[in-house]
Formats: sequence, structure tokens, C-alpha cells
Amino acid sequence: MEGSYSNLDRKVHNLETSLRHALSEVRDHDSKLSEVEDAVGQLEDIPRRVDSLEYDLREAKEETERVDSDLGDRISEVDGSVDRLATRVAALERYLRQAEGAVVVDLDEDRAGELHALAVTVNKGLDARVGLLPDYERSRLKLSGAHLKQALEERRQHRAAVLRAVAVLATTQAGAPERKTAEPAFKESAPKAQAVHSRIGPLTTSAEQDREKLEADNTLRAKKAKVIDAGQRANTRLRLRLRSRLSDAVSGADLLPVWFVTALGPMAPSRNANDWMDAATDVLAYRVTYRITDPVVALGTPPDGQRAPRRTAWHQELTRELRRWG
Repeated sequence: MEGSYSNLDRKVHNLETSLRHALSEVRDHDSKLSEVEDAVGQLEDIPRRVDSLEYDLREAKEETERVDSDLGDRISEVDGSVDRLATRVAALERYLRQAEGAVVVDLDEDRAGELHALAVTVNKGLDARVGLLPDYERSRLKLSGAHLKQALEERRQHRAAVLRAVAVLATTQAGAPERKTAEPAFKESAPKAQAVHSRIGPLTTSAEQDREKLEADNTLRAKKAKVIDAGQRANTRLRLRLRSRLSDAVSGADLLPVWFVTALGPMAPSRNANDWMDAATDVLAYRVTYRITDPVVALGTPPDGQRAPRRTAWHQELTRELRRWG
């Protein structure tokens, strides 16, 4: 009887344990079910959030368009104000030019013809440079001699290595330790010496031709040296005088000529003032060189490209430069 009770108690205990496990699993499932329900709730809330974001985006876009429209209107107003101001300044300047006692600086003045004479000397120097090799070409021609010198040195080194190896091979028996390094040295250096030797001929011819070109250029430079040097000195003197004249005119109280104001403005900008001064000096040098007297157009009539290629190139260069300041 006691054994029956004992078995019954064990079964009851096992049943209780199974029930506790089952209850624990149910609780776990309930927790997971709650998590799933929360996730579903969040998913169900996504469309509402998307709608809210779309609404905010539309509002931001409308605000951006409004600000852009306002900014465009402001820019248009500023442009109009600038145009009106420029018109008023031009009218005021015209009035000042017509006023009694108004003085306009004559930047083109060259009564004794000294400035034009300097410009003529500058052009003679430039003419003398025609036919001379440019510096980059002279440097290239000098390289051929350096290449030949390098090849000759490489051949000398490889031949010396071959001779050393041959001397060892000729004075030692087969199997001697010295031959272990002499044999591979001979096999390596002999083909290299031959390869370099095959290049010596063409390099020598090229170096000789380039040397002749350099000598001819040196002779031509020597003949034209005085004219070229005189042109360089004249260019320095001309630009110093023109720059000094411009500095006095810009810093003075007298009016600048119309051609100057039209091309470069009434004064140097706050930024890049030195570049502006260089451009103004170049324009004045052009006018002095070719005796431009046009009161309105800074560079005068465009030159004939075929008849005056150098002047045309300078005119085009200055035209591009003036776009920066006009």
C-alpha cells in the first residue's frame, strides 16, 4: 500500500513539474505575443508617419520656393539699383567733364616721342628673337649629349665587368671558387655591354646634329645680342614710366580718359589691385606702341592678323584680359 502511495506522489510531483514548465512556456508565448502585437502596432503607425513626413516635406518645399522667389526679386531689385547707379555715375562724370575747369589726364601724351621710341626698340628686340631657338628646345637638344655621355659610361662599366670576369676565367681551373661569381658576371655583363654599344652609334649621330644646331643658335644669338639686350632694357624703362604715369593719374584728382574708364573702370579694385595695374600698363603700352588715339575704345581698331601677326596676338591677349576688369 505504501508503495502505491509512493508511486502516486511521484506521479503527482512529475505532473506538477510539467504544469510549471507548461505555465512558463505559456508566459513566454504571451510575452512574445505582446512583442509581436507592439511591432504590429508600430507597423500600422508607419503610414501615418509617412503622411506626416510628406506633409512636412511639402511645407519645406513651399517655403524654399517662397524664399527663392523673394531672393530672385531682391536680386532683380539690386541689379536695377546698380544699373540706375551706374547711369547716374556716368551722367555725373559726363557733367564733370563738361564743367568749367575739369581736367582729363592725357595718358597717351608723348610729345617728344620718347615713349614710342622705346616701344620701337622693344619691337626690334622682339624681331631679333625671331629664328632663335626657344629655351625649351635648347634644353631638349642638350639632353642628347647627356644621353650619349650616360651610354658611354654604361658601356665602360659593363666592359670593365666583362674584362674582370674573363681574367678570372682565363687564370683559374674549372671548379675554382672564383669562377662561381665570374661566370654569371660574364653572362650578365657581356649582353648588356653589347646592347649599350649598339645604341652608341645612333646616339652619337643625334648628339652631333643637336650640337651643330646649338652652335648655330649660339652664333645667331651672339650676332643679335646687342639688339635683344637693348630691347629688354627699353621694355623695362617703358613699363616703369607708364606704370608711374598711371599711378599718378589714378591717385590724382583729375578725371581719367573715357577709354580707360570704359575698359578698366575709374579706379583699382580692392582685390587684385596689382594685377589691375599690370593690365592697365599693358593696355597703355599697346596704345603707345601702335600710337592708338581712339578716345573711347582702349585698343582701337582690331589689326589685320595676316599683316601684323604679333600685334594681332597682343590685341587678342589684351582683349581677353580686359574682360576680367570691364
